[in-house]
Amino acid sequence: MKWYPVELHTHTEHSDGDFTVSGLVEAAHARGFAAVALTDHNTASGLREFYPALKREGLIGVAGIEWTTYFGHMLVLGEQGYTDWRGVQPPEIDRAIASIHQNGGIVGIAHPFALSNPVNTGYHWEFQVADWTAVDYLEVWSRDDAPRKIQSLRAFALWEQLLDRGCRITATSGRDWHREDTFAYAHTYVGVDGALTQDAILNAIRAGHVCLAAGPLLTMCGTDAQGVSWEIGDEVEAGPLEIELTVDPDTLPNDWDRSQVQLQELRLVQNGRILAVCPAQTHQRLHLSAAPGWLRADLIGTYYGRSGQHLAFTNPLFIRQRG
Repeated sequence: MKWYPVELHTHTEHSDGDFTVSGLVEAAHARGFAAVALTDHNTASGLREFYPALKREGLIGVAGIEWTTYFGHMLVLGEQGYTDWRGVQPPEIDRAIASIHQNGGIVGIAHPFALSNPVNTGYHWEFQVADWTAVDYLEVWSRDDAPRKIQSLRAFALWEQLLDRGCRITATSGRDWHREDTFAYAHTYVGVDGALTQDAILNAIRAGHVCLAAGPLLTMCGTDAQGVSWEIGDEVEAGPLEIELTVDPDTLPNDWDRSQVQLQELRLVQNGRILAVCPAQTHQRLHLSAAPGWLRADLIGTYYGRSGQHLAFTNPLFIRQRG
């Protein structure tokens, strides 16, 4: 499986961004992204310019839109058709999500705990989701300085609560990119076997083959007791596991400041509890017995002067009861 940096949350002059569509794609290419989604607010009018710009820069594109309502913002990627966001009331969001899925798209909740203001309302998620298993992904990290923000900590806690309830929701990071700037952002990486395409990116998000990083990339893979290989997002039987952790410090060198990021340790977290701790080396191989639930890897370190921060983490491996 190869890991590709992608940006899933962007805006242009077709909504409230300063980027032209071409300018957005050029900026994504300059920063080292392999793919970029176009998710303007309540419009897909930029797509006509999007595809020629992608071809010029050699990037893969994902067609999208950001539902922008009084009750929250929802990212819709890859929908082949159109589900009307107008008039959808908080108790009706499940019906809208089902329509998007029927049209081949996926949905993600954007910045669920962002604060609104008198001019721009609806940032905070207030739709009443009845079936959280239908939500494909949650923007756990959003905008600049994501690992340290209280909104990110609250979104991270919500994600873990949903995992504990058995919901296999993929965590992502979203730049919410409106203009060129020098802020510190985190990144989303998708794991893909074969060619990188829009469908491959959507399938990676559906399958949980996603890692987040605010600097070096951390990935996790391994084998189960029968010697069968697994990747994050997969499901294995409870029992002995061999786990391989890899830290890649050379990812996206044009988009994070190495002087502001210091590595401290790697952690394995199962069902919200720290299961193992080891030095933050480039490669680590561990053996342990995993109980039913979920298992995630974290890279901990100092981020812009604050120690003990998440620098990177994986989506979980899911572990079922034996037998």
